[in-house]
Amino acid sequence: MFYLVLNLTNMLCSSARLRQNFYLIIGVTIGLLFSLIVGPLLETGCLFSISTIDSDSNSIIFNDEYEPHINLAGKPQRAQKIPQTLLRPRYYSTELGIREKLFVGILANQASVDGLAVAVNKTVTHWVDKTIFFVDAAGGHKLNVTLMKIPGIVGFTDSRNVLKPFHMVKYIADNYLDEYEFFMLIKDSTYLNANKLMNLVKRVSVSEDVYASGTVIGTNYCSLDAGILLSNSVIRKMIPNVDWCVRNAFSTSDDDNFGRCVLHSVNLPCQTSIQGQSISSYHLWEAKDLINLLNQPQQLESFNRALTVYPMPNAETMYKTHLAFCKMNLEKSNMEIDALRRSIVAESSLEPPSFRKVSWPVGSQSGSTPSTRFDVLKWEHFTETHLYLDSRISNIRPLNEAENADIHNVLNTSIEYLESKYSNNLKFDRLVNGYKRFDPSRGLDYILDLTFKDIVGNRLIQKRVEVSKLLGKVEMLSVPYVTENTRVHILLPVRTNEREDAFRFLRQYKQVCIDKKEKTMLMLVLLYDANAPGKGAVDDVFKQLKDEATSLSNAHKKDGTKVAWLSVRIPNTKLLALRDALLDFAIVDLAIRKFPPDALMMLARPKMEIRQDYLNRVRMNTIMEWQIFSALPFSEYDPNLMTYPRQATLDVNKYYGHFDPFDYDHLSFYAKDYVVTRKRTESLIPIIRADRDIHHLVTESTSHSLKVVNMTNPSVYSMFVAYSECHIFRAVESGLRLRHKQRHCELYEGNIVDHTSAALYGNCVRSRNRNAGSKGQLARLVLEYQNQLK
Repeated sequence: MFYLVLNLTNMLCSSARLRQNFYLIIGVTIGLLFSLIVGPLLETGCLFSISTIDSDSNSIIFNDEYEPHINLAGKPQRAQKIPQTLLRPRYYSTELGIREKLFVGILANQASVDGLAVAVNKTVTHWVDKTIFFVDAAGGHKLNVTLMKIPGIVGFTDSRNVLKPFHMVKYIADNYLDEYEFFMLIKDSTYLNANKLMNLVKRVSVSEDVYASGTVIGTNYCSLDAGILLSNSVIRKMIPNVDWCVRNAFSTSDDDNFGRCVLHSVNLPCQTSIQGQSISSYHLWEAKDLINLLNQPQQLESFNRALTVYPMPNAETMYKTHLAFCKMNLEKSNMEIDALRRSIVAESSLEPPSFRKVSWPVGSQSGSTPSTRFDVLKWEHFTETHLYLDSRISNIRPLNEAENADIHNVLNTSIEYLESKYSNNLKFDRLVNGYKRFDPSRGLDYILDLTFKDIVGNRLIQKRVEVSKLLGKVEMLSVPYVTENTRVHILLPVRTNEREDAFRFLRQYKQVCIDKKEKTMLMLVLLYDANAPGKGAVDDVFKQLKDEATSLSNAHKKDGTKVAWLSVRIPNTKLLALRDALLDFAIVDLAIRKFPPDALMMLARPKMEIRQDYLNRVRMNTIMEWQIFSALPFSEYDPNLMTYPRQATLDVNKYYGHFDPFDYDHLSFYAKDYVVTRKRTESLIPIIRADRDIHHLVTESTSHSLKVVNMTNPSVYSMFVAYSECHIFRAVESGLRLRHKQRHCELYEGNIVDHTSAALYGNCVRSRNRNAGSKGQLARLVLEYQNQLK
């Protein structure tokens, strides 16, 4: 009973506590239920959520829903199309769409092509970018004109004259539409002031359609006789309508048919003014009008302003008309120059004091100002016959032909000026002193001290004259395109006493050319003495050299490398100097037959150090049918006379050697150019076809015949200078370096002495002396020798 009462008491106490916390329990329950229902809905609006906590790291990693993720599903994927290599054009102007300015098309016929067309070519071509002559060639007949007179001719087989302008437009659209901005169409009976037209199109914007002429037919059509100027955009719009134009060419007038086509394609009538630039033409009605105009062209304003003059009856009239316009342009240019000079002198007083100096002639380049004493330009003293101290190795020398003509021209001009200035009261007596200086930024300046005899006072008067020959407009010389991928065929003559140098050359050739896979081919020309054992003999003097060449060829056969040799036997002769000078002709004559005409030949020597830079220069400076390259080598001084130790590799330094201007042995040329030039000298120097012909080379190349053609120093270089049409490019070459060679100068054997041999002996002595050492080194040796004698 007691336990029952106790339990009831506990239950009453628990129910009392429950009633007291009832609202708390209900609130907690409702809160849990509310959080379970609303919580997932609020998670979609959260920016960040804690995802994981790395047990191995103290950092918490946050997931950003905007952070990019790499999707590797189905990767990598293959491209549906294979990407094509981008082929860029050769010139940037093609890629950017830059065009030349003016193209001139001339409509001619076979009857006048030898006269009027040639006159148009001579008066127009040098002013514009391109000229093409369109000539009728009905029936396929050959044109009676040479391409030497007219460079560009297009023949039309269609005999219908009314369609010729459309053929011109069609040909231009197919070949030149992407290259030029403006196109001028004229007939060969029209004189075109090309200089004025070129200046006009330079001021016209290419964005505007141009269909203009100096003469308008009716109200809409331009005259083809007066010339029609078309822009690139107009021709582009005409091309789709050419068929319509041909079908509607029912008129007998070219002007009407062509104008109708332009009006249909562009809806543009003929213009006589383009962006403020007026175009006018002058029509010659009678022959007497032309005579009056040519006598006094400046009196007729319409003739002066004319862009074209038509019709021209013959070529002589066109040349006279061109001369009249040239005189007017010259007078206008001189007036403009005088006005500019006066303005320069007048405005110089307004400049700061340090800038008021006016150059002479007024408006010319003032000349370069030397920054150091080494940059001071030297004045060279001359007389009417000789030039003094023109170089560090020359004290005095006779004037050459060009210098003599130039100096006498300046002298005569100065004499005429002074005599006219003093009313012919002075008479020239003599040139006292003459000085000249070349400034690369200005030109040639002369100072002349002249002595005159005063006729009135009967006494001698000395006048000083300053003459300036300013540089003209610099022009770029276009040359054929060359690359550094051409194979160089090296000819190396080797004498019996040069075998060690030939072995050294082969070692260098292997390192520079074979190991680096240079595109070269080496041929050794082995020169046997008359009594030396030759091919097949046990004691062949060149056997080791041949074995070395064979081993190099076999070891690198897979690379296409080949070292060949050619054996040549030299006959004995009393004219040793002449034989050695002519020996290069025999070497090249015998070796050139083994090479194709387009082979690039390089004449080398055993003493040279072969370098890759020199080979590349040979490739770039030797151009077929255009240029021969002759390099001035850096020649080493005599190592026995130098106070400096000899180096394993020769460096370009004034203490070790110098650039020898009298070395003409190193040449590069194409086989075709040599063969063509050699045939021209066959009557003077016989062509060698076998070893036995070398004897005739010496005996038939007499001293008198060589002296007549100014070849007292016969060599392959002098042959190219005298008989080749190619340019001779001769320049200092730092990549061509020669080890010192002991020269043994022999004048004669017995009592035979001739003019050529004496000249060759003098050249040999000069080269031997200049290659012995520098002036300072030789002077030091002389002083040491004199001290020893004391």
